Amino acid sequence: MGQNFYLVAPRAQRALPWGGKLGEILFDGSAEVLVRLLAVPVRPNTASEAVTCDAPKAIDTSKSTKRKVEPEVLDDSRAVKQAKTGSSKNKTDTHRSATFSNLPCEVHQLIFDHIEYIEDVICLGVTNRYFWALSRQHFHDHYASSRGLWAGENIVCVGENVEPGDYPPGLFSEEELDELRERTTDMPSYDEYNPDEVAHPAEPFTLYHFTFPSISDMDRDIDAKSESYRTLLNCRGRGSQEDPVFRQKWGDLVFEESTYFPQDQPWILRNLTTKEFVRSEAIALKPEYIHGPNIDLLGFGEVIMSRISWSSSSSISMNDPCNISRGVWAGHCFDITTLAKHRHEDKGREWTDASEEVANEIASIWESDYGPDWREEVCSRWHNRWIWY
Repeated sequence: MGQNFYLVAPRAQRALPWGGKLGEILFDGSAEVLVRLLAVPVRPNTASEAVTCDAPKAIDTSKSTKRKVEPEVLDDSRAVKQAKTGSSKNKTDTHRSATFSNLPCEVHQLIFDHIEYIEDVICLGVTNRYFWALSRQHFHDHYASSRGLWAGENIVCVGENVEPGDYPPGLFSEEELDELRERTTDMPSYDEYNPDEVAHPAEPFTLYHFTFPSISDMDRDIDAKSESYRTLLNCRGRGSQEDPVFRQKWGDLVFEESTYFPQDQPWILRNLTTKEFVRSEAIALKPEYIHGPNIDLLGFGEVIMSRISWSSSSSISMNDPCNISRGVWAGHCFDITTLAKHRHEDKGREWTDASEEVANEIASIWESDYGPDWREEVCSRWHNRWIWY
């Protein structure tokens, strides 16, 4: 019947709360979660909206009315220009009474830094164009923080039949392995009515135990767009549904994958441990299936999943031409980034393009389960997935 496999970052003690048969999660789209965990967001270019603190604020809201403020919020470019240049009138007006709106820019930035809830950041940000410019970086940081949580972490898709002492090479040091060999799942518990008898003896610790909530933190697979809708609905619950400016900014406040993962440039999967990378066009079944780091049907997630599984048992509920249960990348560190960023950050370093090797291995796995015409078969099933019979 096969064993269940679970995704875990053992050194970071983080895991996902779900798993399944490897022969199922490798082919049913479940591996997409690895893209969300490993793709590093690209921060939107908000340089044109930056507020420099050596300039006075663009707006004095102490005397503004709602009718007067609303049109000012809508012109972001004009706000930024005024925020940068200021005016001599604002610089010389020292008799104006101190209000929240005319506090120094540095104080406003500190206030935004210490706001706990993103709903409060948004509600303050939409009050005028000056606060809007200050708030942009904060909700971009908030949305981006839900992606790439496991980038750079050692990860394994561990089978529940893994034996004590069986760990992927290099995952732990010799000192750590010695400690793990001595470790048990729990201290022995004794029967209070028969203290001489062990009621539940401790068991040897294994790699699989890192998937337990008592050992690792359970990470949620967040649907960031739905989360952003819920956040905005919470803002509406505070009365902002009556504010036309808030309604106009709604589209800017909803999380969109394309904002943080641009589709107009190539992305690569990097094995940070072995210094290898895989190009998206080498594994995508069709060029039109590539959407930034996300690839329809068969993408970076499936590549990683097929190479990071680890168990002492070869029972995996699928044909196995590559000894998948002893993955060659099990325990390695990964990220998914743009090719441009890779070239900029790792200029001069030696990296190996493993795209052809990985593509051939993927083909052998899928052919074993779908037959020689596996590409056409997989594409046909995907295109017909919404047809009701």
